[in-house]
Amino acid sequence: MEPRRIIWRVYHTISLLHTGRLFRHIHWRGDMDIAPLFGVIITTPSPPPPTLVFWRTPPVGSYKINTDGCVKDGVASGGGIIRDSSGQCIWAFFSFYGDCTILEAELRAILDGIILAQRLGLSVLWVESDSTLAIHCITKGGGPWHNQATLRHIRHLLALDKDTITHIFREGNQVADLLASEGWDRRYYYEYSSQDLPRRHRSLVQIDRFGLSNVRGL
Repeated sequence: MEPRRIIWRVYHTISLLHTGRLFRHIHWRGDMDIAPLFGVIITTPSPPPPTLVFWRTPPVGSYKINTDGCVKDGVASGGGIIRDSSGQCIWAFFSFYGDCTILEAELRAILDGIILAQRLGLSVLWVESDSTLAIHCITKGGGPWHNQATLRHIRHLLALDKDTITHIFREGNQVADLLASEGWDRRYYYEYSSQDLPRRHRSLVQIDRFGLSNVRGL
């Protein structure tokens, strides 16, 4: 077959694939400059603009629990902090969970936070997590079978008619994230009172209390 004929067939096939939307932008990686020769105009989608994420204080008379789970190198941990309506730390914790999935770590951290709050005699809770999947499993049902016991325990302890559970972006969940990482580093369960909370943790609590934002999307 003549070279000119081969070139025409390649050109025709590529054009058909593009017209049929079987070519995506990723398929042109490394050959962006030749795409226009086939009538393909490649535009790079603009990233979403940065947004400001704020931590919000709970209503007067209620308490907010922020939790987070962490999985690194196949092992998991979690952590959380309980704060009052002024944003002051009441109590905080971290825990090591060993071999489990990130969803299980998120759920176990939420459960640990609720149990801690009830042990302290706190009621009317606002639970906040950066895991949309964990929140969906708690409020809507579903989830892997091996997480069902934890989910039932959480639902049993939470009074969803008066308590609240919501999602927050990770940028607004920095204290819980730090505690979860600490649980992975130390590999045991530990609790902090408001007086013995480490300096770095206190600084993040103050940032939240003063209403300072964290930037998402940079």
